Amino acid sequence: MRNDFITALKQNKIEKKEYRWNIAVTVLTLFLIGSILNIPFSREVKRLNIEAGLNNVRLNESIFEDFFAVGISSLIIGVIIIFVGLWVSERANLGAPLIASIFSKQSFKELIDIKAVLSSIILAILTALLLLGLFELQKEFYPVASKMARPTKDFYALVSFSAGITEEIIFRLGLMSLIITANQFFRKKENPSSKIIWSGIFISALFFGLVHLPLSKNFVELTSFSVGVTMFGNLITGSVFGWIFWKQGLLVAIISHIVFDLVFHVIGSPFG
Repeated sequence: MRNDFITALKQNKIEKKEYRWNIAVTVLTLFLIGSILNIPFSREVKRLNIEAGLNNVRLNESIFEDFFAVGISSLIIGVIIIFVGLWVSERANLGAPLIASIFSKQSFKELIDIKAVLSSIILAILTALLLLGLFELQKEFYPVASKMARPTKDFYALVSFSAGITEEIIFRLGLMSLIITANQFFRKKENPSSKIIWSGIFISALFFGLVHLPLSKNFVELTSFSVGVTMFGNLITGSVFGWIFWKQGLLVAIISHIVFDLVFHVIGSPFG
């Protein structure tokens, strides 16, 4: 494997601690933007549910009600996650090294290894293509009937940015970092070993799969097969994004996640 593909961004503890508040405000702003970007997709899913005859779904008449509710809840949740990821989980030495380096006013060449970042994006694209191929095989040999229509590509394009931002902050910066830190504490390790980090990647990827089940329930019946497909796919993607977060930091994980979703949901359309 080429060295470019595995090169990690410099994880400078002193730099990240010095600019931690700057990082926190930046990540919180991203989280709020990502949460708000999800509103049109969420409203469209509710509308499709109502159109399909579900009476227990409520759609606010004004989108501004959703903006207010999502803004307040995201602010609270974001503050908690960022506190966990940047303060509670400081010993894991993960976080957002690239954002810290930006605030340190380094030159662009010092900030980032372009080849290493591009390799992460290529990995995300290859993962998307692999899963699209597996979905085609699944549809050929074990088709699953849809309960209702899915949102159009325009909505999936928008939610690709939303999911890429919010899910990486929640599951990688928050949950994965916390799992690794807890493991370090119980094992009395000053620095996390590769084994400890991989346990954090895998466990957070399992939770990543679980939270996708309620969304899948809107479109297909949750049978043992559909649950298995959802969990398997998200375990793969969650592990890939976790690896990128470990090697390249939060910002590159977000970009890679966005690219994956655009390729998988917008270009590929696996559920069409």
